[in-house]
Amino acid sequence: MKKSFFLSLTLGILFLSSCFKAPKPEPVGDAYVKAVNAVRGSTAQQFYLNGTKKSDAAIAYGESTPYITVTSGSSQFAFADINATTANAATQAVGVPIGIHATTFYFKVKNPTTLQESLVATIINDDLKPSLVPGKARIRFIHLNYLLGNSVSIVSATKDLLTGLAFGTASSYIDVDPDTKFTFKATGVTTSPEIGGDFLADKNYTIWIDGATANELTGHIITNY
Repeated sequence: MKKSFFLSLTLGILFLSSCFKAPKPEPVGDAYVKAVNAVRGSTAQQFYLNGTKKSDAAIAYGESTPYITVTSGSSQFAFADINATTANAATQAVGVPIGIHATTFYFKVKNPTTLQESLVATIINDDLKPSLVPGKARIRFIHLNYLLGNSVSIVSATKDLLTGLAFGTASSYIDVDPDTKFTFKATGVTTSPEIGGDFLADKNYTIWIDGATANELTGHIITNY
């Protein structure tokens, strides 16, 4: 009896196991990511995806790559000095969908308690849809001045277009005329050079903001599309 029971149990397990199918592999395809070096005083950086160098040339401070074609799926992006064996900063592993456009930023943060500075990397999706208003440019702003603890306002012709932009955050996109120029203000800021004035209609831009001190806000323009 024990033998026949064991045999029937074994056959049952074999029968059940044959009903389970291997899961279909996740589809893969092209995605598009650009990299930005927003660390003042840094050496030029190489850009890596899952340990493989993706940038054709090292990225100096203030520069960005064009969109680099990558394979969708679980991805970790990193920045490292030329010929270095370890990364200065890396994103968390993120799922990169097929067809997405995104930008990875390399920048500095400061612990508000210990005041210790560190290097980080983060990735943000890019929205390449043109403005719904013909003839307008579409722009978002990212506050990356880690020396400044205050939020930033975006100003054009003395009018506040956006307020309350906290460090490390991106604004929504806004529609502006191509000849719009911007300055930036925050408590304690005394210097903010004007930027812009030559945008193209129906194009998308990111302006990231940093500064050499807590009293300065400087904009840098990236053309997304």
